[in-house]
Amino acid sequence: MRHLTAALAVAALTLTTTAAAWSPAKDAVTPIAGADRLVAPLGVDPACPAKIEIGMRSDAKKPMYATTNVEIDRPLGASRTMLSSYLPPGYELGAKLLVAVPPGTAEGEYGLRLRTPARTLSVPVEVVPVDRLDNGGNLALRRPVTASSQHVNANYPPCSIADGDRSSNGWAGGNGWNDATGRVWPDTVSIALGGAKQVSRVELFTLDTERYPAASFGLRDWDVQAQVGGQWQTVAQVRGNTAGSARSDFAPVSAEAVRIVALASNGANDYTRIVEVEVR
Repeated sequence: MRHLTAALAVAALTLTTTAAAWSPAKDAVTPIAGADRLVAPLGVDPACPAKIEIGMRSDAKKPMYATTNVEIDRPLGASRTMLSSYLPPGYELGAKLLVAVPPGTAEGEYGLRLRTPARTLSVPVEVVPVDRLDNGGNLALRRPVTASSQHVNANYPPCSIADGDRSSNGWAGGNGWNDATGRVWPDTVSIALGGAKQVSRVELFTLDTERYPAASFGLRDWDVQAQVGGQWQTVAQVRGNTAGSARSDFAPVSAEAVRIVALASNGANDYTRIVEVEVR
């Protein structure tokens, strides 16, 4: 009996030691964010909410399971309430966080907080209407977008071509528009500018990654049109493009909207694939 008691005591001690070795120290996890603050436009298409990279880093010397809780002031909404993962020593984990601004939300500053057991990282969220958004000279930023069609096999919202993100890395995950009519042309996508604006340049960014290069999957031929006095007129043309982006400069016009008329893509699987359109 004494041998059994001793064996049980040793087993209990082993379990306790093992649990302690795998229990994260309170201050071993650091929350991180990809920006010091987030600007969330009010009144934009809900399919294209504001987004920010969040994450956590392990400062422990041993592997651990860690959790960062996500809190946000109402009425704003966040796409996740926590980030949880196994972390090797020194490892940093990141994820995209979407922040929704419901209609009727008051302008002002709200709070986003990333909490670990011992640390809290606060990120201010500024809610502003599109007309007061600092667009950096890009007249298309966060403006309403209308497309001739939208592919439904993944997340290709038309509004994403005016969200300020030129990167193709989020393709099929909410960053970039793909039409629904393969090998059928033309396809159109238009951006309303919120009134007549002086326009003289349009830059288009098409799908272009190592796996999906523009020369095989990107947009090849298109017209740039401006709506002047309610009428569409062609102000520039692009033919034979194989690059990830193309800039069109033209004589200034006072336009209420800008439209891309897609005419052909590169490769056999021909769809219109646009990541971003900037208007200046």
